[in-house]
Amino acid sequence: MVMNEARFTLKQCRYFLEVARLGGIAQAARSLNISQPAVAQAIDKLEQMTELVLFERFHAKGLELTLQGRAFRDLAEKLTGTAEEMSRNIAHIAAGGRGTIRVGCFQSIAPFHMARLVRHYKERQPGVSLDISEKLQADLVSDFKAGDLDIAILYDLGLNPAELDWHILAEPKPYILLNADHPFAGRKTVSLHDLAEEPYILFDAPDSREYFHSIFADLQISPDIALRSTSFESVRSAVGHNLGFSLLTMRRTDGLTYDGGAVVEVKIEEDIAPTKVVLAWKKDTEPGSLVRDFTVFCREDLSGRL
Repeated sequence: MVMNEARFTLKQCRYFLEVARLGGIAQAARSLNISQPAVAQAIDKLEQMTELVLFERFHAKGLELTLQGRAFRDLAEKLTGTAEEMSRNIAHIAAGGRGTIRVGCFQSIAPFHMARLVRHYKERQPGVSLDISEKLQADLVSDFKAGDLDIAILYDLGLNPAELDWHILAEPKPYILLNADHPFAGRKTVSLHDLAEEPYILFDAPDSREYFHSIFADLQISPDIALRSTSFESVRSAVGHNLGFSLLTMRRTDGLTYDGGAVVEVKIEEDIAPTKVVLAWKKDTEPGSLVRDFTVFCREDLSGRL
């Protein structure tokens, strides 16, 4: 069977998605602030024009998506997402290079790069505003799902390729942070086995924590955790006060802590898999001209810095 050319509308698709989300025409009508007959008519027309059975009708339970309905929902989400992006691009064209880009950044990466990125991009595109969100990995992924982010700089730690696309910006390897007076501070490399009995300062941020735990697990080392902190600088200060050593990936340009302690970075002797810092965007979403320009800018600016 060959279906005639479909002439359904974006409005009908949006009504369908709301019914699918809420499970009933009455609920969708209230959410959309329109009449129930308008929603019901939109669903009926969609089924007629597509020749699909989108919902199972249950008198007491409302509507439930069929297999065809679930497949059509995926297509409708892509279509409405593309339409929204097109609207933003049209607004950008009409505004003559003006607009807002919603940028997320993993919170431990942000202090090293976001301020510089914002300043340099404003010099390049003075009519564009950057709405910056500094959050943990899971929160950034949730914002993508909710449609609240255009692009984000984060780690490739548990990212789902079915939800996001990304470009690798850098693959930094972790390093050992030691007090400047530590006996190994003058070495070029140090084995983690040589530090296995020493107190360890854990950078306890979600995702980062699991990554560092995996390094010790692979080497069959159970570190003696003397202190935990979700603050990058608190970890460095603890090492500066000789409370233990730590593992980190982000690097400062000096060897001082906030309170004046001296620390040194030493290469890990073992071959440790690097982390990946990526620039990510929502899967199957075509970035608009503003976002594409910012993507190119980030890749140029961050090259060699991470």
